[in-house]
Amino acid sequence: MAAIGANPLFIVGGVSFLAALVASLMVQFVILQQGRKLGGRMDRIPQDTMRKYVFRENYLISDVEATDWYLADPEDRAGAWRNLALGLEHLHPDIRRKMDRLSRHGEGFLLIGRLGQDEISLSGGFEDGQITITVSPLTHSGQRSIVDHDSLERLQEETKTLRHAMEANPYPIWRHDADGEIIWANAAYFDLVERLRGETGVVLWPIPDVFCDSLAEAGAQEDKARVGLMPDHPLSGGTGPDGKLWYEVRQHRTAPVGETAELEPPTDGSLYIATPCNRLVAAERSLRNFVQTLSKTFAHLPVGLAIFDQKRELILFNAALVELSTLDPRWLSGRPSLFEFLDQLRDNRRMPEPRDYRAWRSSLIALEKGAENGNYEEIWNLPDGQSFRVLGRPHPDGAVALIFENISSEMSLTRKFRTDMEIYQSAWDHDEQAIAIFNGNGELEVSNAAYAMLWEDDPRERLTRDDFAQALQIWEGRCLPHLVWEELHQTMTQAQGEVRSSMSDVVWMSDGRRLNIYLTPLKSGRTMIKFRASLQKSGQRPPPPQAVEPSAETRATSPITMLMNYATSQNGQISKPDPFSMACAPSDPL
Repeated sequence: MAAIGANPLFIVGGVSFLAALVASLMVQFVILQQGRKLGGRMDRIPQDTMRKYVFRENYLISDVEATDWYLADPEDRAGAWRNLALGLEHLHPDIRRKMDRLSRHGEGFLLIGRLGQDEISLSGGFEDGQITITVSPLTHSGQRSIVDHDSLERLQEETKTLRHAMEANPYPIWRHDADGEIIWANAAYFDLVERLRGETGVVLWPIPDVFCDSLAEAGAQEDKARVGLMPDHPLSGGTGPDGKLWYEVRQHRTAPVGETAELEPPTDGSLYIATPCNRLVAAERSLRNFVQTLSKTFAHLPVGLAIFDQKRELILFNAALVELSTLDPRWLSGRPSLFEFLDQLRDNRRMPEPRDYRAWRSSLIALEKGAENGNYEEIWNLPDGQSFRVLGRPHPDGAVALIFENISSEMSLTRKFRTDMEIYQSAWDHDEQAIAIFNGNGELEVSNAAYAMLWEDDPRERLTRDDFAQALQIWEGRCLPHLVWEELHQTMTQAQGEVRSSMSDVVWMSDGRRLNIYLTPLKSGRTMIKFRASLQKSGQRPPPPQAVEPSAETRATSPITMLMNYATSQNGQISKPDPFSMACAPSDPL
């Protein structure tokens, strides 16, 4: 023993061995602590065992090892869900989103992650209120992979449900691989192939691509295209107006298993869905034909037509609008807005020039609102003397139509007619005879100044027309009783088709003047009555009142009052009436 203990080489070797052992233990301890702090840096330690984590309401309820590499702190069960997502994120960057959808909506998932060159299976599922996350390596043995049994059952059930849904879908659905070959199609697609070929019960393999040529013509680079398929034989129904089967085809690009569209561009092919649109094609064609018919009809209209849609963009106009507005047809085809259209009309001096711009812009807003309500109607007097009638009419879908009509000739005729009427009225006003013209309904249409002066009543000052009964009441009230009033009444009340003759008579007015009356029938059922009043000749007396049944208006005039008026007109003073001389006085000839 003394020899051994005295050997210095043995002592040095023992000390070196102990130092190496202590250093190795310290390195392992540091590595263990660093692995826990890094929260599962999976690129450091390989995993060869399956691990299962069970959560209830994001709280870890399953047992875990104290040295679990996926959890930063295995003892923190409340924060285990978040820590596990962080730990597994190194295996697959989409794991956090999948776990979030699993927690919120119960959607299971299966991802293939990578740890260096090794593949790791990441799966999750929800059952009986519990969420299970499984992490296991994929040990390849032929074409088989090791997957958690519960996850595999849930995935198989989901696959069965999806397969049933695709087969029950009435729309044709098919999938292309990366080379453009159809590798799968649903039952509706095979039904379509049989319908196009007229064959049933025939095994179709490889699956024919009936949309290939049509999609190529429509543009293969588009994700959405409308195609028409022509069957090999005429079909009895269910086709478009041209005998084709029309479909809206949408393309959805697919990614390889384990990849996501966010990570890499899809290279695994495309999924196509075809939606029948025969009725839509027929409706669009019918609408297009209808619009063409309207356009041809509008092209021959003499009025200008401008239709603006809900966005107040010009969608339809005709040739008359181009002529009336003098606007460039190419500019109108550019779908200008309503305000741009009106601004251009103003620049071309095809609308009244506004006095101030602000008020004019306000009037445009009023025009739009009035057109929406259907009550806009104005006469535009242009600087060059032309006149437009502008109407605004709404449409049920929110569109607005503006109608422009050139009424320059009508306005010219109206002005000429008004001028002629003023000339005729001026000529009648200079006539000494009182003139009154009645229409077929007995309404007083025209009278002159002499009429107003004779009867001390001017019908022209009233907005409403007098009828013959009102005028007759005024005449009888200012004249002595006479049978001529009854004759006038009978003549004016004759039927429209009866032949009327001219008549004339003489009556005496209450002030003693003699009044000649002339009635002349005119065209269109009108009647002209003229009155010529003259002073009483000396030595003449008015004829005695004729025996006539007085009218209601005449009864209001007392005979004594008439005699007093007569006596006053004879001598300028009240004298005793002489009934005998009045009865024997000869009547004046006409």
